[in-house]
Amino acid sequence: MKYIRKQSIKIKKIAYIINHVDFFDSHISPIAVKAKKKFKVKLFCGKSASLVMKKYSLKSLKKKKISFVQKNFSSSNINVIKEFFNLISLIYSVKKYDPDIIHCATPKGILLGGLVSFFLKTKSLIIFNSGMGFMFSNKLNLMQTLAKKTYFFCLRYIILKHPNKKIIVENIQDYKFLKKKFFLNSREILLLRGSGVNLSKFKKINIIKNKIVLLPSRVLKEKGISEFVIASQKLKKKYPKWRFVVAGALDYKKQSGYTKDDLIRFKNNKNVEFLGYVKDMFKIYKKTAIVCLPSYREGLSRSLQEAAALGIPVVTTDVIGCKDAIIPNKTGLLCKAKNPLSLEKKIESLINSYKKRMIYAKNGRKFAEDNFNLNNVLIENLKIYNYLILNE
Repeated sequence: MKYIRKQSIKIKKIAYIINHVDFFDSHISPIAVKAKKKFKVKLFCGKSASLVMKKYSLKSLKKKKISFVQKNFSSSNINVIKEFFNLISLIYSVKKYDPDIIHCATPKGILLGGLVSFFLKTKSLIIFNSGMGFMFSNKLNLMQTLAKKTYFFCLRYIILKHPNKKIIVENIQDYKFLKKKFFLNSREILLLRGSGVNLSKFKKINIIKNKIVLLPSRVLKEKGISEFVIASQKLKKKYPKWRFVVAGALDYKKQSGYTKDDLIRFKNNKNVEFLGYVKDMFKIYKKTAIVCLPSYREGLSRSLQEAAALGIPVVTTDVIGCKDAIIPNKTGLLCKAKNPLSLEKKIESLINSYKKRMIYAKNGRKFAEDNFNLNNVLIENLKIYNYLILNE
């Protein structure tokens, strides 16, 4: 009798390296959950910028049964010596896990994850470029400028030299910029419009009786918070029955964050309501008539994708990552960036036109179905994993 020895098939491993657990939970975790059916997955993340966001994100990861390792790096730290030791620590942790694929996102996650991949000679590398907002939408001091130059140097001469990689971008402008700047061929870079929305959860709502203008965002300068406050104060006097609301973490630590005094003034503002972090955004969305995001730059705004799926008209800025998330004059209106008066006029235009809001709502849902379906994003990411494994 002949005995046939069964060969054990090694399950491939994916390591996600990202700034903090909050971004992973909101943008990447559906991909990881899907990937778990075929791969082993593990998250390596830095310190959260918001304690309240971290609290709920950790509960979510536990529910989804995704294991993670927290390291000491943070998105706001640009201390070279500290980051060197953080890199060494991260290399040691990832080496023990021994992944076949490193999937990194957010600038600090891309920098550290790319360097880890280089030193460990990881077989495959995925870079999810979810936006370059701070580096391109803010005035940088000397240290920040040096950090930006170092980031691009490492990308060009180290990280993007990886022989088996895929770069994912969310808008056509970033696609063209990165492809040209880093001499990428079409096989190395892929345009995926956003991280996707669960269309069965985010169904079209009835906005007929709603009178809330909502800014769903962390309270950071580059999100256009100040411009929204100025515009809302004027609009509240004209339309006292309307509410102007900001829903997003107030404790988010970033170089573009507000001072404690600024936050106190925001909280005490009688014309604009600051709700802080909202665990279930769907509850506030259901009461919303207009979603507003006067951001200075995005990858492809997730909140605007959700607004489209829910059939909520949008007012946003004519900038990369915001203008790509609407159809101007069909699902929403564009205003000038960093311009409270322009923002005020566009919001007022929608407040005064019930008919326009209804048309934009209907068009928005169709736009989301055609462009922001989460299932399509999941399929494309799994295709990338399989493609890279075949090319190891």
